[in-house]
Amino acid sequence: MQPRPIFHLDSEVGMRGGQRQLLYLAAALHARRRRGVVYTRARSALAAEAAQLGLEVRSLPFIGEWDVLSACRLKLDARRENAILHAHNAHTAAVAALAAAAGADLVVHRRVDFPVSQLSARLKYGRAGKLVSVSKAIAEILVRASIPKEKIVVVPDGLPIDAHECRWVGREKNPFSPATGECRTKYRQDLSREFGFPEDSPLIGNIAALVPHKDHETLLAAALIVLLKRPRARFLIAGRGPEETSIFNSIQRMGMLGKVILLGHRPDPLPLLQALDLYVQSSWGEGMGSVLIEAAACAVPIVATTAGGIPEVVENGVSGLLVAPRHPEALANAIIRLIDDRSLAGDLAAQGVRKVSRFGLSRMADTMETVYEHFT
Repeated sequence: MQPRPIFHLDSEVGMRGGQRQLLYLAAALHARRRRGVVYTRARSALAAEAAQLGLEVRSLPFIGEWDVLSACRLKLDARRENAILHAHNAHTAAVAALAAAAGADLVVHRRVDFPVSQLSARLKYGRAGKLVSVSKAIAEILVRASIPKEKIVVVPDGLPIDAHECRWVGREKNPFSPATGECRTKYRQDLSREFGFPEDSPLIGNIAALVPHKDHETLLAAALIVLLKRPRARFLIAGRGPEETSIFNSIQRMGMLGKVILLGHRPDPLPLLQALDLYVQSSWGEGMGSVLIEAAACAVPIVATTAGGIPEVVENGVSGLLVAPRHPEALANAIIRLIDDRSLAGDLAAQGVRKVSRFGLSRMADTMETVYEHFT
């Protein structure tokens, strides 16, 4: 018997970690002959990339969280094709909940570690047969919101780790791997020319949406401390978001222009990752932090906070250094420690590479298949 198709739902216009993970999952399931359809906004970045991977794409308006028009379309399509709805973000969870009220089977993904209100737990998640959390930390938040434990499955985000998985996502070889010395030198030279800093500067990077819970203000405060003690260092922040103007103004006010550099959106962040001496994640809220897996796979030493699911990805003192959120002095001290102690940085990076295999796409697809089997 043919497995039921999965309707993957995401209403975001841009391409961030959650959308990348949707594509990884849909592509892995497609390779296993599980049909998937990506429902997203017309002309979104997700629609374009899904089409490039040969996935079926359909557009919906997704007008607000409780879009009845989109819900009716989903309900009719799911009923006609005997499909399972899989909402990958909060807005589509609401739309899918309306469709599920009319009988559609529903899976909801939760990627953020924000508290869940009782109202959201009842209206958005109450209709879901299964809830997928990307970390144990999120699962605990869902339980505290009175969602039954038996409904919740922890499925960490993933990335392609071998040749088979790379082919699933349209790549000839694994992009997330340690750079050769020649490539790393080239990437650093390119960045040096583009932004005007010395090629031998210690490079500390951050790749994240410029939104409040990523807490770039703590990163900037830590950068100021680091630069006072290690003035050759340069901080490279990639991403876009509503906090961009505020972050730029803070950099200017703190006298760090040219030393803390906003890179904007990088369509391919891999060269940046592979050029870095250190990756830093300063979040006060983080469901898991899939970029941390990518940094680890590239053998980049990691300094991060203990927010949310981060400790489930980075083991303090083994595959990175972790500090408390909103603690710029501790963050700065950890950065300086790894700038100065390259042997320790190398050991942490090597352990990070070894642990990446547990985040492969085959593992993610295996677990998700058991989730979908709940509805058969």
